[in-house]
Amino acid sequence: MNKRASTRFRVIVLILTAAAIAFAFIHSAMPADVSSEESAGVLDFLYNFLRAVGISAELTDHIVRKLAHFTEFTAIGMLLTTCAYSFDRFKPYRYTVYVFFAGLAAAVTDETIQLFSEGRSGQISDVLLDFSGIVLGTAVMLLFYFVYQRIRRKKMKHE
Repeated sequence: MNKRASTRFRVIVLILTAAAIAFAFIHSAMPADVSSEESAGVLDFLYNFLRAVGISAELTDHIVRKLAHFTEFTAIGMLLTTCAYSFDRFKPYRYTVYVFFAGLAAAVTDETIQLFSEGRSGQISDVLLDFSGIVLGTAVMLLFYFVYQRIRRKKMKHE
């Protein structure tokens, strides 16, 4: 069995990863007023959705923004780990240092972009929050691949 995933899979995952990082960077480049407007729309949606399902939650613009950062970078961590998997389907954890470095570089770049965006500021705390998302996304995907390999091995033994 081939150690690497197909070239098509690797290209697709790489494109998706680049798109997710570009999405984060584009949102960081938005001026503060545009970003606030977008966050207000998401806040209204979440508030109405939670109320419709019977959950009362105290959401603020700040919570929504931080949750968006964390969620974006969790997805990026998952995608970076999938890139690692595409190069070694049996031991993707061997690339964890590279995944963390790429994720940290993306987080630092994201916050640096905000330094040059009108009305925005880059925050060290957001770099830490973003990197926490990278770590969570990486852990989730490594666990997923571990379970997937176990199931696959058991299935092959029984065939």
